[in-house]
Amino acid sequence: MKPDIEYVEQKFAEYNTQMFGGKLPPLPIRLSSARTFMGKLSYTKKRALFRGWTYNNFQLIISTRFNVSEQIIEDTIIHEMIHYYIMYHKLRDTSSHGTIFRDMMAHINSQYHRNVTISIRLPEDARSSDTKRRLHLICISKLRDGRVGITIAAQTRLKYLWRQLPKRPDVVSCTWHISTNHFFNRFPRSITPRIYIITQSEVDKNLADAKPLDIHDLQ
Repeated sequence: MKPDIEYVEQKFAEYNTQMFGGKLPPLPIRLSSARTFMGKLSYTKKRALFRGWTYNNFQLIISTRFNVSEQIIEDTIIHEMIHYYIMYHKLRDTSSHGTIFRDMMAHINSQYHRNVTISIRLPEDARSSDTKRRLHLICISKLRDGRVGITIAAQTRLKYLWRQLPKRPDVVSCTWHISTNHFFNRFPRSITPRIYIITQSEVDKNLADAKPLDIHDLQ
């Protein structure tokens, strides 16, 4: 299923009444072709006069790139509505998905039989449906516990990640590759030295046609 704006507006109104006591004002809804998220609450952030921050110009963004189940779309909308509730009502949470967020999520899941999670994990068939060819700057890391990790570098952060990934205490070695294989579309473009676990067989299969990457090639 791929939602339209009318569907998202309908679900927002339904869940606002059912789960949030009607305490969330309507906000602009935008559809996106983003491949790195299913849902996102956009806002502007300004430092308050005396303490903390104020949040304004809220906007709910839902990606339509992936064909997923209605349940995933619904849980994504609810996830972003929890963020909206916390920010709109100026509740001070311990982090982005802190104590207040987790308590609200647990209550909604229990009371309304939902499956809202901290991060939305797309089914394999949805993640593999993005077949557009893109250039990927790939770091494969060998970890001390024997596992293999992958990082897809944002081009603007290549030099930084080239330096920082080998410095992680869990990394034994790093090799860099360049590929247009659509398998790698499922991983986000990283601007920090974050590593995603991948199997060696996936590496061997999908890097078969890749070329070694030299950082000087892109200068």
